[in-house]
Amino acid sequence: MREITVQLRGRVEPEQYADIVNAIWMQLKAIDCDFTVTPDDQVDPAELDERWDDYSKVSWEKGGRGGTPQAVSAGAAQTVTRTCRTPSK
Repeated sequence: MREITVQLRGRVEPEQYADIVNAIWMQLKAIDCDFTVTPDDQVDPAELDERWDDYSKVSWEKGGRGGTPQAVSAGAAQTVTRTCRTPSK
């Protein structure tokens, strides 16, 4: 077994901590490792779950004020793709 330790210095807000823990979990899941992520004893696991649930509220298609960053990027990529096409002759 291999182990890695991440120590966060300074004040870390609960939402930021949840993002970090969840990001580590997502990364390891994405590369298909057999792993465990063990948060510290200062966090309520329900806070991690709540933050995880917030991620599913992000929409690639919809979003207020011009859309989410993902929607804006996706739209920009589509616009670039459309404007870079060579017209048919």
